[in-house]
This record gives sequence, structure tokens and C-alpha cells, in this order.
Amino acid sequence: MHILTKVFVVLVSLLAVALVPLAAVQSSNQSALKQQASDKEAAVRAARAELDSERALRAKSENDTALQIKDLDSEKIRLQSELAQAATRLKTIEGESAQGKARLAQLEQTLAVMTETDRAKTDLTKTLSEELDAHRKLALDCEKVRIDIEQRLGKSDSDLRVAQEALADLKEQVSSLAAEKTKSDQVVRDYTAKFGQAPSDESAAAGSASSVADRNLSARVTDVRRTDTETYAEIDAGSRDGVKVGWLLTIGDGSRFIGKLRITSVDMNSSVGIVELEDAASRGPVSAGQRVTARKGQ
Repeated sequence: MHILTKVFVVLVSLLAVALVPLAAVQSSNQSALKQQASDKEAAVRAARAELDSERALRAKSENDTALQIKDLDSEKIRLQSELAQAATRLKTIEGESAQGKARLAQLEQTLAVMTETDRAKTDLTKTLSEELDAHRKLALDCEKVRIDIEQRLGKSDSDLRVAQEALADLKEQVSSLAAEKTKSDQVVRDYTAKFGQAPSDESAAAGSASSVADRNLSARVTDVRRTDTETYAEIDAGSRDGVKVGWLLTIGDGSRFIGKLRITSVDMNSSVGIVELEDAASRGPVSAGQRVTARKGQ
């Protein structure tokens, strides 16, 4: 074999041996490169999406900026209008200020004249104040006297109303007692005409002291006790009220005559007596709470 052929074979063998790892490396690098290419494409897509988003944001920002510029232009026009109005008002105020200064000068002149006048008024005011204080003191004294008189008059009016009310009550009581006396006298006359003299003389003969009432009295029946022959009633008035044994009191229920009560025993705050002329069937029985009255001289 020719030497060149041998060299060629050797070279081919060496090349084959060298290409096998290279092919393996190339295969491995190809996979890595594909992955990198895929990553680059994803990054490019993300960058494009981000770019699109930034473009949209920029467009929105430009739109907002345009709107703000439009609003600012409107605000500028409004402020310019207000500035013009303010300038007009300023001119008006300056005119009024000038008029005010002129008027102030006039007032200062008038004040100077009034100052001279006030000096004369001060003495007059002092004199008038002293006289006014004197009149006020006199008026205060008169007011105190008036209040005292009104208080006395009010007390007198109050006492008069109380007295009038008491007089009205007394008149009503007198009228009621007169009506009761008339009814009781009629009942006594009917009783005397039918049964003869009332048993008051018999009670006196039996040892019960008989006396005529020396005052007007009004009391209430507090208790009633009945036996087979007598009815006893207790009233809430006694020796402290001037009640004496032998008094003959009238028992009534409103305007209705019930009977008579002849006092037989007297305590300090209560008295007990025998009921007379009681007619439970026609006038009702004597019971607690009914009114008992005495008339002076009867």
C-alpha cells in the first residue's frame, strides 16, 4: 500500500475518532441551543407584551395628559376671568378707599370740633349723672316701699280669701245645721205627737246629768254598739272639745236625719252616748262615719 494511502487511512481513522465526541457534543449543544432559543422567544414575547402594555399605558397617559391640559386651559381661562374681575374690584376698592380717606379727613375735622364740644358736655354729664343717681336712689327707696306694701296687700288678700272661704264653709254648715234642726224638730214633733214626751227626762231622772250645749260642735261617729234595749254610739270628740254629759246631739247622714245622741260618758278625746229616735226602717240605722252636731243653747 502506498504510504499516502496509509496516511490517509490513519487520518480518516483519527478524524472518525475525533468526530464521534464532536457529534455527541453537537447533539447535546443542539438541545441546549433549542432550549435557549425557546427561552429567548418567550422573553421576546414577554418583552413585546410589556412593550404593548407600556404603549397602552403611554397612550392612556398621553390621553390623560391631554385631558389635564384641557382642564388646565379651562382653569386658566377661569382664573384669567377672575383676575380681570379682581382687577375691576381692585379699581373699585381703590376708588372707595380714596372716598374713605376724604371722608376720614372730614370726620377728623368733625371729631376735633366734637372734642371741644365734649369738654362742655362732660361737666353737664357729670351733673346729670349725680342727679340721676339721686333719682335712682329715691326710686329704689320708693320701689322697696311699694314691694313692702304689695307684700302686705298680698298677705291681706290671702287672709281675706281664707276668711271668705271659712265664712262660706261656716255659712254652709249653718245652713246644713238649720236644715237638720228643722228636720229633727219635725221628727221630734212627730215622735212626741205619736209617742208622747221623749225619754230624755227619764234618762235625767235615772241619774244622767242633763245640760245644754254651750257651743257649736261637729264630730263623727266612730263606733256603734247595740244591746237588746239600747244602742250606744261613740264619737271622736271629748272633754278637750268641751263635750259634757247630758248634751243632746243630732246624728245625720248628709242631709238625712238619723236620730239623737244623749251623751252619758265623756273622755278626753271621745264620748259615748245613748241613741234616741233611731228609725232604721225609714231613715236608716246609726253607723260609723255619720256626722254628729251640737247647736249652742240646744
